[in-house]
Amino acid sequence: MEIRGSTRVVGLLGHPVRHTLSPDMHNAAFQALGLDFCYVALEVRPDDLEAAVRGIAALGIRGVNVTIPHKERIVPLLHRLSTEAELIGSVNTVEVRGAELVGHNTDAYGFEAAVQGELGLDLAGLKVVVLGAGGAARAVCFQAALSGAREIVLTDVEPARS
Repeated sequence: MEIRGSTRVVGLLGHPVRHTLSPDMHNAAFQALGLDFCYVALEVRPDDLEAAVRGIAALGIRGVNVTIPHKERIVPLLHRLSTEAELIGSVNTVEVRGAELVGHNTDAYGFEAAVQGELGLDLAGLKVVVLGAGGAARAVCFQAALSGAREIVLTDVEPARS
């Protein structure tokens, strides 16, 4: 991979991110497609999230994925949200449009596509049990409800979040 002055940067905001395989996967895809992009993991502690978000557009970063623990905390720091992100209250992708940061949530769609594609199941009429109550879990519950799940059971290690 060759990085030049023209290379566009995208990345992942989270804490921790040292374990992530996202840079390997995305950079391999960029290289295979001949795209002049570079994907980097950006370790952002919770106390530094606001400053990091303010720097995204200023640094010329084209967009970021968002992971734990920032999916819900990033919402009020963005200029706009897609309908899904607004309804779910969680963001996993930030698109840079000029100086504006637009939050999206693709977790809901990804969950349903995985359930249908990998398991061959339709969520309509099913009882869905969700372990965890973070941003991704919110998206799963949202999609399960939209898809007509009969019952949604949410549980978390923090009883107040269940």
